[in-house]
Amino acid sequence: MTNRSSRWIDDVSFHEDVQYIEALWQQRSIGTISLPLIDIGVGEPVVFVPFLEHLEAIYARQMRTMSHTRRVILYRRLEMRTKPWGKNDRAEELRQVLDGLGLECADLIGHGDAAMILFEFALRYPQRCRSLTIIAQGADSRTALYPLVWLLRELLYRLPFEYVLPAAVMRVNAINDILTRNIDNHTTPSLPRHLLEEQYEKILQWPFLYKYSILPIIHNFNIRKRLGELTMPILLINRTDDALTPESKTRWLAQHLPNCAGYHVVSGRERYFMYSRAGTVTPLIEAFLSSRGNHLLTRSPFQG
Repeated sequence: MTNRSSRWIDDVSFHEDVQYIEALWQQRSIGTISLPLIDIGVGEPVVFVPFLEHLEAIYARQMRTMSHTRRVILYRRLEMRTKPWGKNDRAEELRQVLDGLGLECADLIGHGDAAMILFEFALRYPQRCRSLTIIAQGADSRTALYPLVWLLRELLYRLPFEYVLPAAVMRVNAINDILTRNIDNHTTPSLPRHLLEEQYEKILQWPFLYKYSILPIIHNFNIRKRLGELTMPILLINRTDDALTPESKTRWLAQHLPNCAGYHVVSGRERYFMYSRAGTVTPLIEAFLSSRGNHLLTRSPFQG
């Protein structure tokens, strides 16, 4: 039996963070779209870019802290289940949110898939990005996932497999990806699997959503040839043992961005270390946002 005392996140604290987010949603009509929105705090605006419905609580701890000194914004993105909705569509969704809130320029934060959207937005609208904070994402989406995982993605991307793939199998694969670590790492997950399962079970028609809302973003993502266009200050944070975004890829990105203002690698036990290691990650983000004049790459990345 797993020793619960060795976990950083317990059921009560996680459910409190989920409820914190759920209680703040307000339905808003913005431009041509209507979506749930959180807009709290006063000060310079920081926008958290969502990566999947019902997983917004991954940002909860940063939002709690930062809303004491800043205007903090999060929206629940529109999930598609019948037609592809890719990076361009998501970038325009973000633009409409900023337009609707009257924000000409903002500090923007994105984790994983949301960071891919953030990169696309920054390439389209650099003048609207005061800064970018990129969590657990490199310049491309190629990873050393198991061959069967890649085969499943290819089949789903090219064929109507969403009609025959059981949602439970898809959920298991997604959660396995989140919890994947180096085979030598036997530490207890800081965010227990059953809590992730609770949130993923809330997502309806998961195979369809994965095909039309996720695959168009992550499939063949690659901005290596366009890094020179990303001239705004960028903070990169990754963990030591992320299989989906290996540290070597974020290190390479840090070395090739025109204006990498900091690169930090923290110890973490699964992909959502932004949440489980908030005590380490949040101060890094706050320090970056309060001193964006620092345009120097942090040469010793293993901080925090």
